[in-house]
Amino acid sequence: MVFPGHFSTGCLRCRQRKVKCDETKPSCRRCYIYGKACLGYTDQFQFKYQPANAKLGERPPCPTRTRSTVPKHEQGTTSRRQVRYRSAGNDDQVEQYQLRHQAIVRNPEVSYDQVSLCYFVRRFVSPDEADGFPGHLSFLPDLFDHDKHGLLETATLSVAQMAAYNQFGGDKFRLQSYRNHGRSIRMLQDAIQCEDQVTDDKVITAILLLCTLKDISGEGSGDPNEHAPGLFYLVEKRGPGQIGTKRGAELFHLALLRLQTYSFIHGDDRYSDPGAIATVMGLFDPLLRAMSMMSRTLSLRHTLYRYMNLKAQKMQGDYASKTPHDSATQDQGQAILQECFETLDNFHNWDAEAATHWQSTFEGRPVPTALGEIASGKTRHDAETACIIILVRSARLILLLSVLEYHSEMQLAGYGEDATLGDSAMWAECVQSLKEHVGKTIEDILSSVPHALGDTKTGGVPTSTPNDGASAIVIVHSIRLVAYCVYATSEQLGKARSILSRMNATIGIRSAVEWVDEKSIESAQELACIH
Repeated sequence: MVFPGHFSTGCLRCRQRKVKCDETKPSCRRCYIYGKACLGYTDQFQFKYQPANAKLGERPPCPTRTRSTVPKHEQGTTSRRQVRYRSAGNDDQVEQYQLRHQAIVRNPEVSYDQVSLCYFVRRFVSPDEADGFPGHLSFLPDLFDHDKHGLLETATLSVAQMAAYNQFGGDKFRLQSYRNHGRSIRMLQDAIQCEDQVTDDKVITAILLLCTLKDISGEGSGDPNEHAPGLFYLVEKRGPGQIGTKRGAELFHLALLRLQTYSFIHGDDRYSDPGAIATVMGLFDPLLRAMSMMSRTLSLRHTLYRYMNLKAQKMQGDYASKTPHDSATQDQGQAILQECFETLDNFHNWDAEAATHWQSTFEGRPVPTALGEIASGKTRHDAETACIIILVRSARLILLLSVLEYHSEMQLAGYGEDATLGDSAMWAECVQSLKEHVGKTIEDILSSVPHALGDTKTGGVPTSTPNDGASAIVIVHSIRLVAYCVYATSEQLGKARSILSRMNATIGIRSAVEWVDEKSIESAQELACIH
């Protein structure tokens, strides 16, 4: 029997038989004599025996320095075989002792939240400039509270994790993004029902982040059930006073841009100018006037389309049964065209007014130039100014395309020199001028993209810039418009598709795709060239 105060070091067979083992390695000699196979030794213990009277925290000495406690008269009785075993196994015991007493340090776990937040802020958030020029969520780092898990923080994590998934991969990023998106939607519904919270900056910022999530994920982009009605309600409820602060002005700028994008894609101009804030305040601020002209452009486009539909229904003979409105007169069509051309003149005048405003308000920023001068490459703009130029040129392009499409549809419908179109010779000259302006507008947009994305090399070669995603989110639909334009040259279409490909693959904006495929564009170009 083994003394109960010590742990048995014998083989497993001898421990089962409860006999003294001679501890011969690799197999016990007693088992060999007994005629049974030796089961071997355990040799490894996850604990170490300490006497009951040992002091707490006292570390036992290393085996290499431990002196034998066996009396000298008993040492002589030790078998030579055991002495040889202990001498040979001394190194193994020291190594095992060191392994047992090594500190176990865990590898640091990756914080998916911190990785995604750092990446999103670095790439998709504009730097906070002191001059108050609106960027893309430049206030987010100050508004975000790491110690809370409110609506803003949850929505930010949702879009940040989706952006990290597009860049680094990993299904955990995407799964957490979906979960945070569901939580933020529920929290947003509760916040909108509370009158005290509905006008808070965090609420409208959360809606803008959820809209950004659609662009980054590419899932549901262009969905009719977007956040446009709720965003329109919040902007209108906040009133004109929201532009009195730097953060409020940037929020208004981003919200109005989202609403105008929705209005253009879905052909619904009800949400293009909430509360007519941009129209009224645009009388004093050229930057707001540019946003007001964009809203006016969308309204004219939809009015012109409705007029063309009325004319088409009248030609089919079932006008009275299909339209509840009164008949559109020829004078109404002329009045709509007159407003379109006046708005085009306003875009031309804005270039000169904006240059003066930039010099007096935004010192150090290059001023916007006239139509066609950006492509010359003489002036280099900062990212925010380049984004504004692209947005203004995009609205101008929409209006030009609307007038050209109106002329083409009227010709295809069989209208000649009547009150609808007027003199054919004058229209031919006008159409030629409009096409030239379309080409210059597209060139300005494409030439401004390298400035907006922060490309420093010549030839528009992409470089690694920290904030290219912030500008890309703002201008992505403008580039889609260029890729959709039937009057763009093959070279311009190639540049636009290359930019969209970069935004999609490199920056991670999955909504950066064309609206139509190449065959549809070519067929539309052939149709537009009939006139």
